[in-house]
Amino acid sequence: MKITVEHCDTPENEVILRCRELDEEMLHILALLRSGMQSLCAFTEERETVLLSPQEVLYAESVEERTWLYCEKAVWRTALSLSELEARYEALGFCRVSRSMVVNLHGIRQLKSCAGSRIEATMRNGEKVMISRHYGPLLRERLGM
Repeated sequence: MKITVEHCDTPENEVILRCRELDEEMLHILALLRSGMQSLCAFTEERETVLLSPQEVLYAESVEERTWLYCEKAVWRTALSLSELEARYEALGFCRVSRSMVVNLHGIRQLKSCAGSRIEATMRNGEKVMISRHYGPLLRERLGM
């Protein structure tokens, strides 16, 4: 695939996909572009709505039937389930790492093997989360390890 970047003076950025046919590779790129432009709806404790970029989210966790989004300096609640987050933002690096957690792979700074085939992930804000042994192979595959 050929990639060309052109600088121009137009007020708005524009992406043009040129292809002979809309194959799997082009559909993947299109999905990645669309999901990256979406906002993720979250709520404050005062029930105010906050719009987040998916890239801001380090990980999401389900606690007592509620889903929480953990960012570098704040925690927000969302109405989306972990399965919905994983499906919508998989192309952006969201990956299931336990029954109750989805991690943004781009938020991981370091990985450490632990007892019982578990993996400890240190996020870019210094927080540590555990990847269960069941989801370890999926994480390794997604990271190309």
